[in-house]
Amino acid sequence: TNEAVSSMEQTTAEVVAGARLAEDAGLALGEIEKVSNDLADLIQNISQAARQQSAAATNISATMNVIQEITTQTSVGASQTAESIGNLAQLAADLRRSVADFKLPN
Repeated sequence: TNEAVSSMEQTTAEVVAGARLAEDAGLALGEIEKVSNDLADLIQNISQAARQQSAAATNISATMNVIQEITTQTSVGASQTAESIGNLAQLAADLRRSVADFKLPN
């Protein structure tokens, strides 16, 4: 019977040790779950920030396209203005030559 008692005590000790291991494993799994949830939140925040940055980049690109179009129109307008000024200068010179022979009486 001493052997039976000793065997029961050893079995009880092993059961207690197994219960402690199971409890430790449960705590570790709880920590893993918490870290996983924290990581999921961080990933979601990063994803949202990336979407916002993508939208901002799209808006910036559209604005740059508008600026490029305005710059092109301004350049064309400046070229046309320069051409018109050249034409006016030529007309003024032609007009000066055509009236140069006319004299007003004193």
